[in-house]
Amino acid sequence: MRSAVLLCREYDDAMWPDLKLMWEQDHQRQRQHLSLRCVSILLLAIGMTLAGSAQVGRTWPGADKLFRSDPRWLGADGAFSVDLGHGRVLWLFDDTFVARKAGDARASAAFVHNTVAIQSGRDPSHASLKFYWRGNSNPSEVFPSKGQAWMWPSSGIRLGNKLLLFCTRVVRDDAKSSLGFKLVGWNAYWVADPDEEPTAWKLKAAAKSSDRVMMASATLRDDGFVYFFGESEPEHDLYVARLRAETLENGKFDALQWWSGSGWQTGPSERRPVLRGVGTEASVQRDPGGSGFLEINSDGFGATNIVLRRARSLEGPWSPPQTIYRPPESNAKDAFVYAGKSHPELEGADLIVTYAANGPDEKVAKDMSLYFPRFVRVELPARGQSQ
Repeated sequence: MRSAVLLCREYDDAMWPDLKLMWEQDHQRQRQHLSLRCVSILLLAIGMTLAGSAQVGRTWPGADKLFRSDPRWLGADGAFSVDLGHGRVLWLFDDTFVARKAGDARASAAFVHNTVAIQSGRDPSHASLKFYWRGNSNPSEVFPSKGQAWMWPSSGIRLGNKLLLFCTRVVRDDAKSSLGFKLVGWNAYWVADPDEEPTAWKLKAAAKSSDRVMMASATLRDDGFVYFFGESEPEHDLYVARLRAETLENGKFDALQWWSGSGWQTGPSERRPVLRGVGTEASVQRDPGGSGFLEINSDGFGATNIVLRRARSLEGPWSPPQTIYRPPESNAKDAFVYAGKSHPELEGADLIVTYAANGPDEKVAKDMSLYFPRFVRVELPARGQSQ
C-alpha cells in the first residue's frame, strides 16, 4: 500500500483540472466553498485511513541486540530461520563480515559468503545466540563453495532426526546492469546430525538444480505434504512446489510437484506462479490469528516497504499487499532495504519480521547501524477488524 501523502498527491493531480473547470463555471460562491470543503474532508479521511492501517509494525531494539552479541560477527543479510525444536532456532545468513579477532573493524574483517547461528529461547529479546563459521583466524563458510559458485543459504525444515536445508548457487556477474552477481540454481542438503554443533555437520546432497526458480525461500508442512516456495529469475514471481512429508522423512527427495494454476503436476513445464513480483526473498507461514496463511516480503527495490498478503490455501488466491512497516532506512537518499520475511517459530508478538538494510561498500564498512538484521514486531488486527 502506498503512503497517504503519495495517494493524496495522485488524487489531487488527477481530479484538479475537472474541479477547477467546475468551479469556474459555478458562480455561486457558497457551493464552491462547500465543494472545497468536501474534497478536503475526503482527502483527510483517505490519509487518516491509510496512516492507521499501513503502519502496524514497530521497531524492536531489545531483540536487535541479539545479532550484536558476538564481537566477531559484524553483520550479514539473509537471516532465514528454522525451528529445531526444544526452544532452539537455526539462523542462516548470507554474505557475512567476520572479524579475524575480537575488536577488529569491518574494513579488515573477512567477508564470508555464509554463516549460521543457534538461538536458545524463542523470544529474541531474551534469547541467547551462538554464531558459527569454519576456521578461526581465517574464517570460512559453513556451506562450502563449489567451483566458481558460492552458497547463499535460505530456508529449511526439520523432519524427525534429519534437517533439510536449501542454498542458492551464486556466481560473479560483471555485467554493467548487474549488482555483481547472478543466481544460477539451487542445492538442497540433508543434515543427519542437526543437534550437533553446525561446524560438525556432515552435509549430504539431497538435490541440485539449475532451474530458474530458486528453492526455497519458504518451507512449511501442511496436511501430509511439505511445501517449498521459490522465486523465479529474473521476474521474481513466487512459485510453490511440494513433496510428501513421508517421502522426505525417509530421506528421499523425489521430483517436485508444482502448482499449475488448477492442480499439482510432476515436473515444471506447466507450473504457474501464485504471486507476481515479490522480490528475491519472501516468507510464507500459517496465520497466527486464525485459519489460512500469510506471505511477507519487501515490496520494490531500494526504498522498500514490508508488505503482507493473506490466503486461505497455500496456492492462493492471495489478497492484495498490505503495508505493515516502512523501515526508517528506506527514507535515506541511498536506501537499499530488502529481505523482509517472517519467523513463525519466534515469540514476543503476533508476527515477527526481519529485514536487511545495506548500502554502498564504503558506507557499510564504516556505518555499524547498517547490515545487521533488524527485528519488527507486528500486532495483527483481530478477525473482523478493518485491515
